[in-house]
Amino acid sequence: MDGSARAAELAEEMQLLLGRLENDVEQYARLKIASKILNQAIERYRDKSQEPILKRTTAIFKQITRGSFKGVRADFDDNGLPVIVGVRPGGKEVVTVEGMSDGTADQLYLSLRLAGLQDYRERNEPIPFIVDDILVKFDDDRSVAALRALEGLSEQTQVKYSSPITGTFLNLPEKMSTLCF
Repeated sequence: MDGSARAAELAEEMQLLLGRLENDVEQYARLKIASKILNQAIERYRDKSQEPILKRTTAIFKQITRGSFKGVRADFDDNGLPVIVGVRPGGKEVVTVEGMSDGTADQLYLSLRLAGLQDYRERNEPIPFIVDDILVKFDDDRSVAALRALEGLSEQTQVKYSSPITGTFLNLPEKMSTLCF
């Protein structure tokens, strides 16, 4: 095989590789655009679906923490994963769940559960809300605020609360006067 035959063979191989590369680039561009469109649709759906629950969670969390937090918001952690953070009054300081005390993290969890239940109840029949020992890490003021939030929910659905003090489930709001001193 002489040099010109080898050059022709290499030129043909190069054209074949360029053709494959062109197809791969086109496929990559289509997939990248489709991925971007899908991510935008997911974000629109998430914003539409999360907004009512986050608004409710914000109001409940602010109430239960007695204003120590202005509310909550969706954010992203260092790995780009979605997380919920607490927002301090003034809106400049945010606190991750890891940065919250155990009691405050439990208050956030309760706020999310109550907001989710309210959202569910708007589209479905009421279901009982059963809480077992949720106040164990709350201080007295936040315990009363949480019980008030549960009392408000009890106007819409049955709420049962169990504590180690009573050892039984209490129906709210009938027992509010004995629970909130």
